[in-house]
Amino acid sequence: MKTLVIQLRTGTMMNMDSNVAVKLAQAAVEKGYDVRIFGYGEGIMLVKDGQEPKRFPNVGAETKELVEKKHVEVAVCNTCCAARGLRRGEEIPGMKVGSLTNDLSRYVAESAKMVTIAR
Repeated sequence: MKTLVIQLRTGTMMNMDSNVAVKLAQAAVEKGYDVRIFGYGEGIMLVKDGQEPKRFPNVGAETKELVEKKHVEVAVCNTCCAARGLRRGEEIPGMKVGSLTNDLSRYVAESAKMVTIAR
């Protein structure tokens, strides 16, 4: 199976970058890709449980649906989480607080393509 890695480096409410990442993941899954999303910097907020935006798409819920279908794996940087006060256990079930060395490096090694969404 083909694999796409999406590295997300911007937050869920800063702009629409997280929404773009989720829509790209959905489109890739529809084209037969497995997708790995790695949140770094502000991108770690993608996995925060309890998101309830009023006027924006709920990217957490949309990402959770993709993860539950088993075609998308999501991890975020532990160091970035610690710096921003996101603690283990606050992530959406099925997503994980991981690391650059264990998760992102594996994602890149196993992937056919990689996209970085950042500002």
